[in-house]
Amino acid sequence: MTMRSTSPRSENRMVPRRRTRIQPVKIVTLERTFLEDGTAIDRSSKGARVGRYAARRLPTLIALYDEVDRTFQAATLVWTRGLQIGLRFTGPVIAANRAEILRLTGRYYAIPD
Repeated sequence: MTMRSTSPRSENRMVPRRRTRIQPVKIVTLERTFLEDGTAIDRSSKGARVGRYAARRLPTLIALYDEVDRTFQAATLVWTRGLQIGLRFTGPVIAANRAEILRLTGRYYAIPD
């Protein structure tokens, strides 16, 4: 049996991406108010592809809260395809403080204050 070599898809990324293992994230406003839950599918230093659970309209400027690292990163919504979105990071990674962590991961985090 002969193995065929297939050429890799054309890549337009500026930096390599890495697949994540069902990494929970929260999409929040720049003021760090909860918008919705998601799952990071791919991630690089420049952006992320995020799976969503509902196709609600999102603002163009948002932040991604990484539940594992407990960090925020400002981002621009670049594209939407069904229940996935593409984000381009526009700011540095910022550690969440204790109050933010409790507000975003507490028992009723999705209910507005």
